[in-house]
Amino acid sequence: MVRVERLPPPPVAPARSPVVAVEGEHETRIVGIAGGPSLEARVNVPPHPARLVVLCHPHPLYGGSMHSPVPLAIAKRLSETPRGRVAWARFNFRGVGGSDGSFDDGRGEVQDVRAVMEHLLLMAPAAPIAVCGHSFGSWVGLCAAPSLASVDRVLLIAPSTRLFRFGAETPSFKGKTTIFVGSEDEFCDVDEARALARELDADLRIFDGFDHHFLRSRRALAEAALPVVAPEASSP
Repeated sequence: MVRVERLPPPPVAPARSPVVAVEGEHETRIVGIAGGPSLEARVNVPPHPARLVVLCHPHPLYGGSMHSPVPLAIAKRLSETPRGRVAWARFNFRGVGGSDGSFDDGRGEVQDVRAVMEHLLLMAPAAPIAVCGHSFGSWVGLCAAPSLASVDRVLLIAPSTRLFRFGAETPSFKGKTTIFVGSEDEFCDVDEARALARELDADLRIFDGFDHHFLRSRRALAEAALPVVAPEASSP
């Protein structure tokens, strides 16, 4: 494992994952908070969902988008749940793909997550929300989660503790928090993940042999994520 302490300068034109459609999703424009940029999104909202899931992608300056492999794998797994049980949204942060605006070092991106949550709540105001983010998306998602009382759970996938301000510098979230990390993660080793779990009072699952990008099996990751972000999908 190569231990990474800081990111290299971002590329001028980062390579992004190809566009992938997931069954049941619809292309959507989401209005930003308080005049913020509008966002490109793909959502699935059945008439009366028991759960809303917001998927936050990795770092925008290094190729992250809603089509990045981890959020895409979880969206695909959600599409296989019993129809009508779960709604979800994956979206591009400001400045990515068809989303307006430009990268805002996490500050504006927190507002992007909030805009997506509020968009889903307009269609299903009684449903609880789970926020699930990968890497940069986990930090931004955790920062956004306390802004709405409807958010009752957060899944942090590969939180990069050496790069982002987790813990005492993030707003306090009182809901259920879970951390997934690979034993070979380049940006957060197991000891760092355990320390973060203690600080956040979070459940921790370690994926043996997996790296930061979960290259070994994203399907296994998505299967493990499903009961965390959408327990209603398997409940009677």
